[in-house]
Amino acid sequence: MHDSFFSDGDATDAQYIAARDNPRATPHRDYVEVLWRDFRPYADTSFRDDARHRFHQRYWEMYLGATLLRKGFRLTKHGDNGPDFSFSLNGKRVWVEAVAPTSGTGPDRVPEIVFGVAQQVPVEQILLRFTNALSEKRNRYVSALNKGLISGTDAYVLAINSRGIPHAPLGNMLPFYLQAFLPIGHLALSIDTRTKKVTDQFHQYRPSVAKTNQAPVSTRPFLDPSSSFCSLALHSAVDCANYPQQMGQDFSVLHNPSASVPIGTDVFTWCEQYQFDTDQLHKMEPIAEA
Repeated sequence: MHDSFFSDGDATDAQYIAARDNPRATPHRDYVEVLWRDFRPYADTSFRDDARHRFHQRYWEMYLGATLLRKGFRLTKHGDNGPDFSFSLNGKRVWVEAVAPTSGTGPDRVPEIVFGVAQQVPVEQILLRFTNALSEKRNRYVSALNKGLISGTDAYVLAINSRGIPHAPLGNMLPFYLQAFLPIGHLALSIDTRTKKVTDQFHQYRPSVAKTNQAPVSTRPFLDPSSSFCSLALHSAVDCANYPQQMGQDFSVLHNPSASVPIGTDVFTWCEQYQFDTDQLHKMEPIAEA
């Protein structure tokens, strides 16, 4: 008999408390327990305790791992250091690191949504949350590499969940994580002034966004060598109360064109996938599973 994911006692995370204690959350709580049953062997020693204070971050890691298990991946846990877990692919190790950014702090914080009030989507602040997440995981990757926990010949998946960033799960013309990792800006239209008809449309080139202090931050990390460690970015906006009928249906994948160890498009076929080649973004629709 496995232990429950939730436990009595003090907790500081409002989502954790609601999922555990609110009778109306019973279906969501039961779903969490199903995920925990599958993922528990791959959780680190502080997983359940940490979830009491960072519930969504831990939920995302658990949902991600449980989904990969159900898709047939054989996961391996390597202790509490280094990336979250790994799997083997054609004799190659693939590391998976889950991250769930929040709205941030300070002047570049993404403001909360005020329902019933017209608001401009803070695109630049949203993109900064994604670029910051990649930067932090790059630092963690370098640390693990220097300690010999991982190898430079291993592949690496950055699995990023945007539910904690206001506005981000909704996207706009393209998912925000694509706009953060590739220099893809606003949609522009060419209009024939005589006929008033649209003659062309394209996304503007946007190589960076500016912080409040005007410091530029690159929005083309997947075209830079410093991010070549990352084979692909996997995105989702799932949370405890919002999840698809079929696990993994919410996943979207962007392959890094600069990856030193790429992962083929035949691995995540059930996902929406994007490739960037010769300055063009190509979308591959999911392949329905039998």
